[in-house]
Amino acid sequence: MKIIHVLFSIILSGVFFSCNQKDIEIKKVDIGRANNYSVFADTIINDVLIQNPDNSEWTDYCLRNLNKDVLVEEIFNSVYNGKLVPYEFFQNIPLEIKDIKSLENEPEFSRDKIAKVQFEEAWFFDTENQIMVKKVYSIMLAYEVYNLEGEIKGYKPAFKVYFK
Repeated sequence: MKIIHVLFSIILSGVFFSCNQKDIEIKKVDIGRANNYSVFADTIINDVLIQNPDNSEWTDYCLRNLNKDVLVEEIFNSVYNGKLVPYEFFQNIPLEIKDIKSLENEPEFSRDKIAKVQFEEAWFFDTENQIMVKKVYSIMLAYEVYNLEGEIKGYKPAFKVYFK
């Protein structure tokens, strides 16, 4: 894990130092900790596969510490308990519990088929202490959709929730 962090730091350093230093203005923000953090990205969208679609050894390795069932169940439970509000992904309009129940009754949907998430997040970096922090604004759950041969043809958004 340390190797990944070191490589990530080297890559980020190379990206930032390869540009003309005069053109880069790094914003400092206080994200509720003792240190000021530079903003690397105030909003970035990040897709993450959370299920191995082709039994790839590399994907298995990347997902080895993920408990997908806990993630999916927590999001659904929080929606059903009213702690999170689900939104339709494309129109960004709030959904009702009946909409989520209807989704769960669709033949092509299953919580087990949720295989991709999309995060909207911000990236912050404390250059003095070499600490990177991510703040997640939202998460979208997407499930696998299959063609007539039973192969994955893509992913369909179930819904999106915003975090406080």
